[in-house]
Amino acid sequence: MAGIFNWMIAMPPDVLKSRFQTAPEGMYKGVGDVLKHLMKNEGPLALYKGAAPVFLRAFPANAACFFGYEACLKFLNWIAPGA
Repeated sequence: MAGIFNWMIAMPPDVLKSRFQTAPEGMYKGVGDVLKHLMKNEGPLALYKGAAPVFLRAFPANAACFFGYEACLKFLNWIAPGA
């Protein structure tokens, strides 16, 4: 859940950055210009284009991270109990 929430917040700036970086040189003055163009031509949902694969990846990626953390804790407690 935390990973999905994180991407809900992080996705719009990431979309703007990606569009700015991949646009032909001189097309946009800055990220604000990208936002204006995107809102005018595609609407606010364009800030979440490509969200489905990102959200589907968020759960297993974060689960793997937490599993790795717990495995490391168990290992460290095994090699140095009570430390």
